[in-house]
Amino acid sequence: MAEKTPYIVKSFFVDLTKINMDQVKKYITRATELTAISVYKLIKAKGFSAQDILEEEESLKRERLIDQAGVDAMATALTDIPFVLEIVGSEGRKHVHQYGEALPTLMGTFGPAPGGTGLKLDMVNDVVEGSKAAKLNSPGAVSVIAVGSHKGLMGTPDDIDYMDKLFGPPQLKGKLSMEKSVEENLAEVVDTFKVKPSEINVVVMDRDRNAHYINACQKFGVNLILIKAGDFMPSILSFMDPKDHQKGIHLIIGIGGFEEGILAAVAGKALGAACEGRGWTADPEIFKRYAKVWSVNDLVSGKLDDCLVSISAITDDNKWFDLSGVSEKDGGHEVTTLTVDKSGVKINKQSHH
Repeated sequence: MAEKTPYIVKSFFVDLTKINMDQVKKYITRATELTAISVYKLIKAKGFSAQDILEEEESLKRERLIDQAGVDAMATALTDIPFVLEIVGSEGRKHVHQYGEALPTLMGTFGPAPGGTGLKLDMVNDVVEGSKAAKLNSPGAVSVIAVGSHKGLMGTPDDIDYMDKLFGPPQLKGKLSMEKSVEENLAEVVDTFKVKPSEINVVVMDRDRNAHYINACQKFGVNLILIKAGDFMPSILSFMDPKDHQKGIHLIIGIGGFEEGILAAVAGKALGAACEGRGWTADPEIFKRYAKVWSVNDLVSGKLDDCLVSISAITDDNKWFDLSGVSEKDGGHEVTTLTVDKSGVKINKQSHH
């Protein structure tokens, strides 16, 4: 069984009391960008293509290679950060249940030796969100880090892999609730935005476990967007004021990955959006333990000022944000990164040589 990759970096001399979130942002975006470049190089070197037809063994082999390249690159990029960063959640863990073995997963603590003074933060990562896209060199692969206050991010439970989600734009904060029916929530959207049901985009993972959500949305008459994988990027879009992106009203409804839910919730808190979740499992006995609906402050209990999400595109994202994947330029690589913090959503290109 593949093991999680723990890293504890030795102390070095830095005045930790002078580190602020603007500086943190530079280190975190550098980490996702260098990870994106490393995975891009692997994809190119191996010649992965959207035309490839993969047997199960080859598919899993590629996923291992991609995740290991991502883990190694992100770990290396974080070795010299001048603040303490503890990883409390990492996406690769749940593959034990899917494949019978863990894929490479980044865990551990980075930065100066714990116990000193200065800034301490927690982190959830997905070194390659959209690994299915990466292993076919097709659109939708990104590298993600979400940061929050120390002890301010909900850690990954040992007994569940999934989260039931209800995400929407800031105008719906306090109006959407998982205690309401799907129809009641959609009626709130119609009333708040003064739109027809068909003008509401609802993104749902196309899984049997979401059949009741899918049926309710179809009956209400919304524009239902069923996706096979990857509810993280549309989650970020759903949290934004529709006027800011001109792509219409988007909601996320239904069950998807747990870590993706925490990654997204950091953005939801930063943007003041509608954001609720609840643990989910197919095991009825375990499910009883997760009856409580989690507010955004349950999911991300830390300070608003410490909320940061960095998303660097590995391959193109031509569905949600039109991000360009890693490209070769002037003897180096150019990476497009989307960041979310309390100042809003920003998209920048950065060259690395």
